[in-house]
Amino acid sequence: MVRPSTPVTREAVIDAALRIVEQEGVRQLSMRKLAAELGVAVTAIYWHVGNREALLDALVEREIADATRIRPSGRTPEARLVSIARALRTMLLARPHVIALVNERGLTPLMFLPAQAALASELEAAGLKGERVALAVRAIQYHAIGFVVLERWTERSPEQRPTAAELWREHALAAGVSPRVARDLGEPFAPPQVFEFATRALVRAVLAG
Repeated sequence: MVRPSTPVTREAVIDAALRIVEQEGVRQLSMRKLAAELGVAVTAIYWHVGNREALLDALVEREIADATRIRPSGRTPEARLVSIARALRTMLLARPHVIALVNERGLTPLMFLPAQAALASELEAAGLKGERVALAVRAIQYHAIGFVVLERWTERSPEQRPTAAELWREHALAAGVSPRVARDLGEPFAPPQVFEFATRALVRAVLAG
């Protein structure tokens, strides 16, 4: 919490609002709670950002601005394309509540535009042309989005019974799967590792035509 004697800026207000939204949800964000978080009077919050709707708009604007910072890294086309997909997944996982706000305000295409543009530029530099570029951009984008949706769903799911390990111990033979593979499939999966594997496989296929 910021001390009352510390000057409060618009950026500090937005930062605090973002913390509340992502920790507790949009409905829990109030100007009074935000003022208490920052150690200032409610009037100071209104002075910096306006009313609650204006504050939510500011959160959306921040998210869209942050999306423009997605940049490729790496020395090969594969590495650069994978880095964009990785950055997109990281962005979507970091602030799901604000991402939802962006969608509610009909600004999702604007938020995704920088990542799409970066993908398109890298694909064209790698030699892809025309419709193949557009298809590849969407394939990589939807792959990243779908993976995040699955991750979020898995996180929110209740404990599963029977477990994957129990199921594979029972059905491996009937399914024609080796004990080693069945054991591995029964283990909890590491989303970053699976995402990396799947993204590289997709990108290699796209680049190979």
